[in-house]
Formats: sequence, C-alpha cells, structure tokens
Amino acid sequence: MAMRVVLYVEDDPVNAMLMQGILELRQGCQLLVARSGAEARRLVADHLVDLLLCDLHLPDITGDALLSQLREAGLAAGVPALLVTAEAESVAADLARRGGFDGYWSKPLDVAATLRSLARWLGEG
Repeated sequence: MAMRVVLYVEDDPVNAMLMQGILELRQGCQLLVARSGAEARRLVADHLVDLLLCDLHLPDITGDALLSQLREAGLAAGVPALLVTAEAESVAADLARRGGFDGYWSKPLDVAATLRSLARWLGEG
C-alpha cells in the first residue's frame, strides 16, 4: 500500500499530538501538521496531499476561509477536505458546507470513529 499523506492544519499542539497518535494506529499514513494558514499553503505547494483536515480557528485565517486558498496553492480538487471543529454540529455542518469542505469532524475526536472515517475518506473502505 502506498504511503498516504494527511495534512492537518491545527495550531493547538495537544490536538496535533492526538491526531498523530490516531494516525500511528494505522499503517500507510504520514501526518503533516501546519500551525497556520501560511504554513499550510507552503506544505500544499511542496507535497502531494491525500486528505486535508483543517481546524476552524487558526492564528492567521479561519479554516472555512482557508480551503479555497489551499486549492489555489496546489491542493488538487479531488482531495477530500474535512473541517475539524468543536463547534456545535449544526454550526459545523453549515461552516463546512459554506467553506467548500466535504464534511466535518467534531472535537473531541472519538478515536475509533476517526479511524473508520479516515479509511472511508482515503478510499479504503
């Protein structure tokens, strides 16, 4: 199985460590973490990303405004993008839809559900 690259745009180090721990439970994934929109744009320009996970509240931009910039920076149109937020589900769903995301994950993340969703979004199940 080819290595799949997941980009997580998240400025909170605890949340980034949690995602790293989740991805370590499955083989074949590499996690890239960007702590700002600017860093995410650089990573997208330099790496082929298979899945984008994006926090809503970043230091330099909101996650729902970032996706179009990442597409312009080189994130392929077919790459799934999920908003990751602690907002209420109804708010998260609306923000994800308006931001052009394919879906959202609610914080706090459930490890088992996140692993199942990862497989689905990476086209593995």
